[in-house]
Amino acid sequence: MEPLTLIGGGVLASSLITVPVMAVKNRHLHGEKTSDAVLSARRAIDPAKYGLVPAGQLDARYAGPDPEADAVREAVLAGDWRTAAGWFAQTGRDDWDLRWYRLGVLAYAAAEDDRWLRAWYAECPGDPAAALVYADMLVVLAGQARGAARARHTSARQFAGFHRLLEEALPACREAARLAPDDPSPWVVQITIAQGLGWSHQGFHALWAQITARDPHHFGAHMSALQYWCAKWRGSREAMFGFVDQAAASAPWGSLLPALRLYAVVEQELADNSFRIYLKPYTTAAVDATLRALDQAPPGHHRIPMVRHLLAQCLFMTRRYAEAVEQFRAVGGYVGGVPWTYSADPVKAFVHARTHTFHRWEKAGRPNPPRR
Repeated sequence: MEPLTLIGGGVLASSLITVPVMAVKNRHLHGEKTSDAVLSARRAIDPAKYGLVPAGQLDARYAGPDPEADAVREAVLAGDWRTAAGWFAQTGRDDWDLRWYRLGVLAYAAAEDDRWLRAWYAECPGDPAAALVYADMLVVLAGQARGAARARHTSARQFAGFHRLLEEALPACREAARLAPDDPSPWVVQITIAQGLGWSHQGFHALWAQITARDPHHFGAHMSALQYWCAKWRGSREAMFGFVDQAAASAPWGSLLPALRLYAVVEQELADNSFRIYLKPYTTAAVDATLRALDQAPPGHHRIPMVRHLLAQCLFMTRRYAEAVEQFRAVGGYVGGVPWTYSADPVKAFVHARTHTFHRWEKAGRPNPPRR
């Protein structure tokens, strides 16, 4: 393994790069909590009246709380790679998607300061977990090099750095896959490489076959693949919706894959620059299916906070205010999830939707949500 070099720093603002890099792995820093001064806009509700976290205290970094991940991140940045190795080793065949989620925590920490990863690999050369973190770190750094602006606002130098790092990440992924042939994670990392380097549909199908052979219902992989198949990257509206509909239809009991259709709805809203998609029967059915999936998911599932953010927005947009109130209360003081992270000011977007939800729910007489 070549020496790790941390190029660039700060935040990965990647809403235009890939949802999983931005939010699925979602325990990297988006920045500091937004100050009260920034949030001095007019409010129609008093958050304290409803037991809500005030706008100035909302945390725009994460989709939800994960004290264990925070402790590991703190440990590795202090140089304790063994804590990372032990935490990562707890995942595997029983839940490959949890392994992917934890990989994101470690990859973003390595992108911030890679000295602990150097020490890990120096002491354990050939460790498949260290090799995997290295590969994913390169993809994170590629996103940082590109930035979050649309292509017309991204310089040739930024694109050059983006492509160079993705090209470096590909052999690193292949090495990680060689060291851990049963693990889908090295293949899932390659989805973002496929997007950024413009792999053909045939090449992507071959990659997808490698992933699904190891875990056919991998949530993080499906979220990444959704981005490949959307129109802003390598697909189309039809390809994106076809992909998420097939994933939702084949989802086993307890899976949160039905929520992919809400991700597709949000993507299409942005592509159309219109809210009309929320008025379609498709969105109503997708919301209902996601609510059922949420009820069936294991308590404490690591994807639940992300799904609640999607539901909060979609229930608000479909005027199901009592149900949206449930979701806004459940997400608490965290704002670091889609759709808010697609906004230049996630806290402002979240507060807007939350404020109007509670205002309209109040005007309706505080009805209870319908039984499911």
